[in-house]
Amino acid sequence: MKRLLLLVGLSALVGLTACGSVDEDASAEEAEGNETEVDEAGEEGGGVWAEIQESGTLVVGTSATYSPITYFDGSDLTGFDVELVREIGERLGVEVEFTTMDFDGILPALRNGQIHLAANDFAVTEERQETFELTDPYKFSYGSIVVRSEDAERFETARDLEGVPVALGSLTSNYAQFANNIGADGAAYDGGMEAVLRDVINGNRDAYLNDVLVLQRTLEEFGDDRLVVADHVKYHATESVMIMKQGNTDLKEAVDGAIAELHEDGTISELSEQYLGTDVSQPLDTEDIIGLDGN
Repeated sequence: MKRLLLLVGLSALVGLTACGSVDEDASAEEAEGNETEVDEAGEEGGGVWAEIQESGTLVVGTSATYSPITYFDGSDLTGFDVELVREIGERLGVEVEFTTMDFDGILPALRNGQIHLAANDFAVTEERQETFELTDPYKFSYGSIVVRSEDAERFETARDLEGVPVALGSLTSNYAQFANNIGADGAAYDGGMEAVLRDVINGNRDAYLNDVLVLQRTLEEFGDDRLVVADHVKYHATESVMIMKQGNTDLKEAVDGAIAELHEDGTISELSEQYLGTDVSQPLDTEDIIGLDGN
Protein backbone atom coordinates (compact mmCIF):
# COMPACT_ATOMS: atom_id res chain seq x y z
CA MET A 1 0.00 0.00 0.00
CA LYS A 2 1.09 3.53 -0.63
CA ARG A 3 2.35 5.87 2.04
CA LEU A 4 0.16 8.28 3.95
CA LEU A 5 1.78 11.63 4.64
CA LEU A 6 0.64 13.97 7.36
CA LEU A 7 0.61 17.58 6.25
CA VAL A 8 0.45 19.98 9.17
CA GLY A 9 -0.03 23.72 9.70
CA LEU A 10 -3.47 24.00 8.09
CA SER A 11 -6.78 25.01 9.72
CA ALA A 12 -9.10 22.34 11.13
CA LEU A 13 -12.14 22.00 8.85
CA VAL A 14 -11.25 19.00 6.75
CA GLY A 15 -8.86 17.15 9.02
CA LEU A 16 -11.50 15.61 11.19
CA THR A 17 -13.46 13.55 8.72
CA ALA A 18 -16.42 11.89 10.22
CA CYS A 19 -16.15 8.25 9.36
CA GLY A 20 -12.86 7.76 11.13
CA SER A 21 -11.79 4.80 13.22
CA VAL A 22 -9.99 6.49 16.06
CA ASP A 23 -8.23 5.00 19.06
CA GLU A 24 -10.89 2.29 19.21
CA ASP A 25 -8.53 -0.39 20.46
CA ALA A 26 -7.51 1.53 23.59
CA SER A 27 -7.54 -0.83 26.53
CA ALA A 28 -10.55 -1.09 28.79
CA GLU A 29 -8.20 -0.63 31.72
CA GLU A 30 -7.17 2.79 30.46
CA ALA A 31 -10.79 3.82 29.99
CA GLU A 32 -11.83 2.58 33.43
CA GLY A 33 -8.94 4.37 35.08
CA ASN A 34 -10.00 7.73 33.68
CA GLU A 35 -13.80 7.64 34.01
CA THR A 36 -15.46 10.84 35.23
CA GLU A 37 -18.51 11.43 37.37
CA VAL A 38 -20.73 11.47 34.28
CA ASP A 39 -20.26 7.72 33.83
CA GLU A 40 -19.94 6.70 37.47
CA ALA A 41 -23.18 8.37 38.49
CA GLY A 42 -25.06 6.53 35.75
CA GLU A 43 -23.69 3.13 36.72
CA GLU A 44 -24.43 3.57 40.43
CA GLY A 45 -27.91 5.00 39.84
CA GLY A 46 -29.27 2.16 37.71
CA GLY A 47 -28.08 3.23 34.26
CA VAL A 48 -26.73 6.28 32.51
CA TRP A 49 -30.14 7.18 31.08
CA ALA A 50 -31.54 7.38 34.61
CA GLU A 51 -28.67 9.71 35.53
CA ILE A 52 -29.33 11.87 32.45
CA GLN A 53 -33.02 12.11 33.29
CA GLU A 54 -32.19 13.12 36.85
CA SER A 55 -29.71 15.81 35.78
CA GLY A 56 -31.80 16.87 32.79
CA THR A 57 -28.72 17.12 30.56
CA LEU A 58 -27.40 14.93 27.74
CA VAL A 59 -23.68 15.63 27.12
CA VAL A 60 -22.71 15.19 23.46
CA GLY A 61 -19.26 15.21 21.89
CA THR A 62 -18.73 16.57 18.37
CA SER A 63 -15.91 18.16 16.40
CA ALA A 64 -17.68 21.27 15.03
CA THR A 65 -15.23 21.13 12.10
CA TYR A 66 -17.06 18.95 9.58
CA SER A 67 -19.47 21.08 7.57
CA PRO A 68 -22.34 20.54 6.86
CA ILE A 69 -22.56 17.87 9.56
CA THR A 70 -21.20 19.76 12.56
CA TYR A 71 -19.73 23.27 12.33
CA PHE A 72 -19.88 26.81 13.64
CA ASP A 73 -21.97 29.35 11.73
CA GLY A 74 -20.44 32.43 13.27
CA SER A 75 -20.69 31.68 16.98
CA ASP A 76 -23.57 29.22 16.60
CA LEU A 77 -22.96 25.46 16.52
CA THR A 78 -25.11 23.82 13.86
CA GLY A 79 -25.15 21.17 11.16
CA PHE A 80 -27.12 18.04 10.30
CA ASP A 81 -25.95 15.96 13.26
CA VAL A 82 -26.12 18.89 15.67
CA GLU A 83 -29.71 19.75 14.83
CA LEU A 84 -30.69 16.08 14.84
CA VAL A 85 -29.28 15.69 18.36
CA ARG A 86 -31.23 18.76 19.46
CA GLU A 87 -34.40 17.17 18.09
CA ILE A 88 -33.56 13.95 19.96
CA GLY A 89 -33.10 15.92 23.17
CA GLU A 90 -36.46 17.60 22.68
CA ARG A 91 -38.20 14.24 22.15
CA LEU A 92 -36.52 12.84 25.27
CA GLY A 93 -37.26 15.90 27.41
CA VAL A 94 -33.65 16.76 28.24
CA GLU A 95 -31.30 19.62 27.49
CA VAL A 96 -28.40 18.95 25.13
CA GLU A 97 -24.95 20.18 26.14
CA PHE A 98 -22.39 20.00 23.34
CA THR A 99 -18.70 19.52 24.05
CA THR A 100 -16.52 20.29 21.03
CA MET A 101 -13.17 18.56 20.63
CA ASP A 102 -10.77 17.19 18.04
CA PHE A 103 -12.39 14.38 16.10
CA ASP A 104 -9.71 11.92 17.20
CA GLY A 105 -10.59 12.66 20.83
CA ILE A 106 -14.34 12.02 20.66
CA LEU A 107 -14.38 8.25 21.14
CA PRO A 108 -11.69 8.30 23.86
CA ALA A 109 -13.82 10.92 25.65
CA LEU A 110 -16.78 8.58 25.33
CA ARG A 111 -14.77 5.70 26.78
CA ASN A 112 -13.67 7.85 29.70
CA GLY A 113 -17.19 8.96 30.57
CA GLN A 114 -16.64 12.62 29.70
CA ILE A 115 -19.60 12.57 27.32
CA HIS A 116 -22.76 10.47 27.02
CA LEU A 117 -23.09 10.44 23.23
CA ALA A 118 -20.78 10.90 20.23
CA ALA A 119 -22.30 12.57 17.16
CA ASN A 120 -20.07 13.22 14.16
CA ASP A 121 -21.37 11.19 11.20
CA PHE A 122 -19.79 8.00 12.53
CA ALA A 123 -20.13 5.07 10.13
CA VAL A 124 -21.05 1.58 11.28
CA THR A 125 -18.00 -0.70 11.35
CA GLU A 126 -17.49 -4.16 12.80
CA GLU A 127 -14.96 -2.77 15.26
CA ARG A 128 -17.39 -0.16 16.55
CA GLN A 129 -20.16 -2.72 16.84
CA GLU A 130 -17.89 -4.83 19.05
CA THR A 131 -16.63 -1.92 21.15
CA PHE A 132 -19.56 0.47 21.63
CA GLU A 133 -23.33 0.75 21.63
CA LEU A 134 -24.53 2.15 18.28
CA THR A 135 -27.85 3.80 17.57
CA ASP A 136 -30.03 2.72 14.69
CA PRO A 137 -28.79 4.31 11.41
CA TYR A 138 -30.17 7.70 10.43
CA LYS A 139 -28.02 8.63 7.38
CA PHE A 140 -27.14 6.51 4.34
CA SER A 141 -24.47 7.60 1.87
CA TYR A 142 -21.23 6.57 0.12
CA GLY A 143 -17.74 7.88 -0.58
CA SER A 144 -16.79 9.68 -3.77
CA ILE A 145 -14.14 12.09 -5.08
CA VAL A 146 -13.57 15.69 -6.07
CA VAL A 147 -11.41 16.02 -9.20
CA ARG A 148 -10.43 18.69 -11.71
CA SER A 149 -13.20 19.27 -14.24
CA GLU A 150 -11.07 18.03 -17.13
CA ASP A 151 -10.55 14.76 -15.24
CA ALA A 152 -14.21 14.04 -14.63
CA GLU A 153 -14.19 11.04 -17.00
CA ARG A 154 -10.69 9.89 -16.10
CA PHE A 155 -11.91 7.83 -13.17
CA GLU A 156 -14.57 5.35 -14.20
CA THR A 157 -14.60 3.55 -10.85
CA ALA A 158 -12.88 3.92 -7.50
CA ARG A 159 -10.41 1.22 -8.57
CA ASP A 160 -8.92 3.77 -10.97
CA LEU A 161 -7.50 5.56 -7.90
CA GLU A 162 -4.74 2.95 -7.59
CA GLY A 163 -1.39 4.74 -7.59
CA VAL A 164 -3.07 8.17 -7.79
CA PRO A 165 -2.03 10.99 -5.42
CA VAL A 166 -5.15 11.77 -3.38
CA ALA A 167 -6.05 14.11 -0.53
CA LEU A 168 -7.62 12.84 2.70
CA GLY A 169 -9.12 14.52 5.71
CA SER A 170 -7.57 12.34 8.42
CA LEU A 171 -5.21 9.42 8.78
CA THR A 172 -7.76 7.75 11.05
CA SER A 173 -10.72 8.00 8.69
CA ASN A 174 -12.33 5.18 6.77
CA TYR A 175 -11.49 7.14 3.63
CA ALA A 176 -7.80 6.84 4.51
CA GLN A 177 -8.33 3.14 5.08
CA PHE A 178 -10.00 2.83 1.68
CA ALA A 179 -7.15 4.76 0.04
CA ASN A 180 -4.74 2.24 1.53
CA ASN A 181 -6.84 -0.70 0.46
CA ILE A 182 -7.21 0.54 -3.10
CA GLY A 183 -3.51 1.40 -3.42
CA ALA A 184 -3.85 5.19 -3.70
CA ASP A 185 -1.04 7.54 -2.67
CA GLY A 186 -2.78 9.39 0.15
CA ALA A 187 -1.79 12.63 1.86
CA ALA A 188 -3.74 13.58 4.98
CA TYR A 189 -4.47 17.27 5.52
CA ASP A 190 -4.73 18.47 9.08
CA GLY A 191 -6.33 21.66 7.94
CA GLY A 192 -8.61 23.77 5.84
CA MET A 193 -10.81 22.75 2.98
CA GLU A 194 -9.49 25.52 0.77
CA ALA A 195 -5.94 24.18 1.06
CA VAL A 196 -7.11 20.72 -0.03
CA LEU A 197 -9.10 21.97 -3.00
CA ARG A 198 -6.32 24.32 -4.09
CA ASP A 199 -3.90 21.40 -4.12
CA VAL A 200 -6.27 19.46 -6.38
CA ILE A 201 -6.66 22.46 -8.70
CA ASN A 202 -2.87 22.98 -8.81
CA GLY A 203 -2.18 19.32 -9.57
CA ASN A 204 -0.47 18.43 -6.30
CA ARG A 205 -3.28 15.92 -5.67
CA ASP A 206 -5.54 14.41 -8.34
CA ALA A 207 -8.57 13.72 -6.14
CA TYR A 208 -10.02 14.38 -2.72
CA LEU A 209 -11.89 11.54 -0.97
CA ASN A 210 -14.86 12.03 1.34
CA ASP A 211 -18.59 11.49 1.69
CA VAL A 212 -20.34 12.36 -1.58
CA LEU A 213 -22.88 14.64 0.13
CA VAL A 214 -20.18 16.53 2.00
CA LEU A 215 -18.20 16.92 -1.22
CA GLN A 216 -21.20 18.27 -3.10
CA ARG A 217 -22.00 20.84 -0.45
CA THR A 218 -18.32 21.78 -0.16
CA LEU A 219 -18.05 22.58 -3.86
CA GLU A 220 -21.28 24.57 -3.74
CA GLU A 221 -19.72 26.75 -1.06
CA PHE A 222 -16.29 26.85 -2.72
CA GLY A 223 -17.77 28.05 -6.01
CA ASP A 224 -14.98 27.16 -8.46
CA ASP A 225 -16.01 25.41 -11.68
CA ARG A 226 -12.50 24.00 -12.12
CA LEU A 227 -13.56 21.26 -9.71
CA VAL A 228 -16.40 18.72 -9.88
CA VAL A 229 -17.66 15.78 -7.85
CA ALA A 230 -17.23 12.59 -9.87
CA ASP A 231 -20.28 11.08 -8.17
CA HIS A 232 -20.30 8.06 -10.47
CA VAL A 233 -17.23 6.96 -8.50
CA LYS A 234 -18.83 5.10 -5.59
CA TYR A 235 -17.15 3.30 -2.71
CA HIS A 236 -17.68 2.54 0.97
CA ALA A 237 -21.46 2.62 1.42
CA THR A 238 -22.05 4.07 4.88
CA GLU A 239 -24.73 3.89 7.53
CA SER A 240 -24.20 6.72 10.00
CA VAL A 241 -24.97 6.34 13.70
CA MET A 242 -24.39 7.98 17.04
CA ILE A 243 -22.24 6.13 19.54
CA MET A 244 -22.50 5.39 23.26
CA LYS A 245 -20.27 3.59 25.72
CA GLN A 246 -20.64 -0.17 25.71
CA GLY A 247 -23.24 -1.31 28.21
CA ASN A 248 -25.34 1.87 28.07
CA THR A 249 -28.24 -0.05 26.56
CA ASP A 250 -30.81 2.04 28.42
CA LEU A 251 -29.55 5.19 26.71
CA LYS A 252 -29.43 3.38 23.35
CA GLU A 253 -33.06 2.33 23.75
CA ALA A 254 -34.12 5.90 24.54
CA VAL A 255 -32.18 7.47 21.65
CA ASP A 256 -33.32 4.78 19.20
CA GLY A 257 -36.91 5.50 20.16
CA ALA A 258 -36.43 9.19 19.42
CA ILE A 259 -34.70 8.43 16.10
CA ALA A 260 -37.63 6.18 15.10
CA GLU A 261 -40.05 9.04 15.82
CA LEU A 262 -37.91 11.46 13.80
CA HIS A 263 -37.84 9.03 10.88
CA GLU A 264 -41.59 8.55 11.06
CA ASP A 265 -42.57 12.23 11.24
CA GLY A 266 -40.15 13.23 8.46
CA THR A 267 -37.84 15.36 10.59
CA ILE A 268 -34.69 13.50 9.51
CA SER A 269 -35.67 13.89 5.85
CA GLU A 270 -36.27 17.61 6.35
CA LEU A 271 -32.97 18.17 8.15
CA SER A 272 -31.04 16.24 5.51
CA GLU A 273 -32.66 18.27 2.72
CA GLN A 274 -31.75 21.45 4.59
CA TYR A 275 -28.14 20.60 5.36
CA LEU A 276 -27.18 18.02 2.72
CA GLY A 277 -29.43 18.95 -0.19
CA THR A 278 -31.10 15.55 -0.44
CA ASP A 279 -32.96 12.95 1.62
CA VAL A 280 -30.40 10.63 3.24
CA SER A 281 -32.80 8.78 5.51
CA GLN A 282 -33.35 5.70 3.33
CA PRO A 283 -30.96 2.78 2.68
CA LEU A 284 -29.09 2.76 -0.65
CA ASP A 285 -28.84 0.17 -3.38
CA THR A 286 -25.22 -0.87 -2.79
CA GLU A 287 -24.84 -3.15 -5.80
CA ASP A 288 -22.55 -0.76 -7.71
CA ILE A 289 -20.67 0.60 -4.66
CA ILE A 290 -17.15 -0.76 -4.05
CA GLY A 291 -16.58 -1.93 -0.50
CA LEU A 292 -14.22 -0.44 2.05
CA ASP A 293 -11.83 -3.32 1.39
CA GLY A 294 -11.61 -2.31 -2.27
CA ASN A 295 -13.64 -5.29 -3.51
